[in-house]
Amino acid sequence: MKNDYDPHILEWTDEKVSRFWNFRNNYKPYDDTWFTQQVGDALLNLVNNHAPLKGKVLDYGTGKGFLVKHIIDNYPAVDLYACDFTDGLAQETDEKYKQHKSFRGCTLLTDLPSSYESDFFDLVFLIETIEHLTDNYLHSTLREIYRILKPGGVIVITTPNDEKLEKTFVHCADCGATFHHMQHVRSWNVPSISSITSEFNFIPVWCKGINMRWYSKKGFLHYASDQLKKIFAKPNRDNLVYIGKKKGL
Repeated sequence: MKNDYDPHILEWTDEKVSRFWNFRNNYKPYDDTWFTQQVGDALLNLVNNHAPLKGKVLDYGTGKGFLVKHIIDNYPAVDLYACDFTDGLAQETDEKYKQHKSFRGCTLLTDLPSSYESDFFDLVFLIETIEHLTDNYLHSTLREIYRILKPGGVIVITTPNDEKLEKTFVHCADCGATFHHMQHVRSWNVPSISSITSEFNFIPVWCKGINMRWYSKKGFLHYASDQLKKIFAKPNRDNLVYIGKKKGL
C-alpha cells in the first residue's frame, strides 16, 4: 500500500480554497458559527456611530448573507447589494432576499474588476475576509473596492485582531498538510491594516482592536465584564475594525 503521508505546510491554491469553503459552507454543525450571524447587529451599531449607513451599500464577500439580513431589518432605506465568489452562496443569498424592496441582488464575482460601475457605492463592507486573501487577491481586492466606492465613500473592514495563526493550526494525519483551521493566511493589527489601506488611498476614520459584543444590545455588560477582567488578565479585544474613506477628488 502506497503511503502518501508527507508533512508540509499547506499552500493555498484557488482550488484548495474552493474545496475548503465548499465543505465548510455545507457542513451543518457550522451553521450557527458565522461572524455576521452572531454579531452583525453590533457591527452595524458600531459603524453607524462613525459612518451613517445610507445610499448604496455593498456587502463584499457576503457568504450566507447574514449581514444582508441585519441591514434589511435595521436600515430598510439603504439600497443594498451583495456579492460573492462562490456560485452556490451568491445564488442562495440572491434567492433568499430577492423579495425585499431594498435588496438589489447578489452578484457572482468571477474576476476583477467586477461589473460594478466605478464611483458607485457609498459604503462597502469587507467583513472577516481580508485574513483569507492570498497574495493573488489581497491587492486586487482593495484596488477594486477603491474603484467602486464614490469619492468620500466608506470602507469597513473587520478581521481577527493580532491573531497568532500558528496556535490554531490543524494537521491532516492522512496527507500531512498543516494549515489554519479557518483558512486564515495572514494576521492583522492596527499598524498593518492602517498601512495597507493607506497604500490604496483610504483615509482612516476609526481603527481599533475591540470586543465586538461591546456594541450589541447587552454591550454595557460585556464592556463592564472586560474592564473587570483586565485587572487580572488581558482584556478581550479579539476583533479588529477599520473604517476608512476613499480620498475625494
